[in-house]
Amino acid sequence: MHLPRGRIDFFQSTTSVLLLTCFLALATRTSIAAVTATRLDGATISGELRSWTESQLVIATSAGEQHITAEELLSLSWPAADKSADSQENASGLVDLTDGSEIPIENISVRSKQSTSKDQSGSATLTSPRSTSPKSPVVTTLPTNRIAVVLFKPVNGALVKQWAEIRGLKSAGDLLVVAKRDGTSLDYVEGVVGEVSSDKVEFKLDGETNRVDRARVTGIVYSHPSDPSAAKTNLVVHGRSGLRLNVNEIHLADDFVTMKTTGGTSVRWPVSDLDGADFSSGKLMYLSDIEPASQNWTPLVGLPTGISLAAQYGLPRRNHSAFGDMLTLNIKNKNDDTTRPGALRSFTKGLALRSRTELVYRLPEGFNRFTALAGIDPDTASTGNVQLTILADDRSLLATEVAGGQSPLPIDVAISNAKRLKIIVDFGQNLDTGDWLNLCDAKILK
Repeated sequence: MHLPRGRIDFFQSTTSVLLLTCFLALATRTSIAAVTATRLDGATISGELRSWTESQLVIATSAGEQHITAEELLSLSWPAADKSADSQENASGLVDLTDGSEIPIENISVRSKQSTSKDQSGSATLTSPRSTSPKSPVVTTLPTNRIAVVLFKPVNGALVKQWAEIRGLKSAGDLLVVAKRDGTSLDYVEGVVGEVSSDKVEFKLDGETNRVDRARVTGIVYSHPSDPSAAKTNLVVHGRSGLRLNVNEIHLADDFVTMKTTGGTSVRWPVSDLDGADFSSGKLMYLSDIEPASQNWTPLVGLPTGISLAAQYGLPRRNHSAFGDMLTLNIKNKNDDTTRPGALRSFTKGLALRSRTELVYRLPEGFNRFTALAGIDPDTASTGNVQLTILADDRSLLATEVAGGQSPLPIDVAISNAKRLKIIVDFGQNLDTGDWLNLCDAKILK
């Protein structure tokens, strides 16, 4: 059978279009599902996320499918989104759940409970911002007794502190929060919040029902108590639009993840909005978050009794440098001249330790490794030089010199079955001149 030339061209053209469409669809899916998984041992695996449940995930890599259990995982991260795209529109509001989760909203409606209904709470319908799913809005429905706070519009400047103070009040009733003085201050009234529509908020005060213009309302603080037990989770999922969910169930299908929070709320969310998932709860502890069993600093010159301020000078600093700034290190390339400063990298967690410091930590059971990145504070790098010793019980794990002209030292030592971790920073070649050691990202891991 021979087809006319015109029909052949038509079929070829149609086939090309179909192939191109399929290719673009696959490319779009890959970009959405491309992730990097970081395991507890520090290894990273990048590829396409094929499957994800609360117990394990599957990533397709060039070497084949990699199956990773949740127990092995530290985090998941997605590539940064194109900030110039219209899809990066921020949410106009936020709903905080009683289990500690946060859901960004573009709109919310609330129906009061019906007297004939078995449900003793009202129901709320949350509509996601358009940025999360341009094709169709993401809608979440839940009982109002799972909602702790509704913020209709962002608060900035001095209002942030006022909002936090109002949120922290232990009131017997719901709080309706409104802006006053042309939006420069907040005030509230206590009563019972009823139905919420696109333009009105029903509010009962002293038995009288009022319908307040929603445009005047900054937020609602419900009197439902938070549930501390529900907030405990081994998985926290973050979204670019402001999503933060404490999750105990998760399932990936059709570029969406369906998650159940620890408080029982089911949320279906597009993968395209996700930027991270934290599996670290219970698997690691930062030293800066642990109270040491003992900490001692001995100054070069003995101090007279009663001079308390000077005696505090050399004590360890947590999560900031000796000079009050963020912890930083000079990160050099391998081929860099050691006299040339590297690129500064900042850290949110860690310790700043003066020479002649001794720290001892009690180690919880089940932790197997201690990791950190050690280097002299960049502000004193020209003269700083210390001897760093790390011991697990009485067993020496590391004894080395750390100098300001060197690249930071990665530390990864085994602490299995140890009861105590001891860190000693002592004089180097220049006695105590410039001796501030930054022990960045210092943590113990299972």
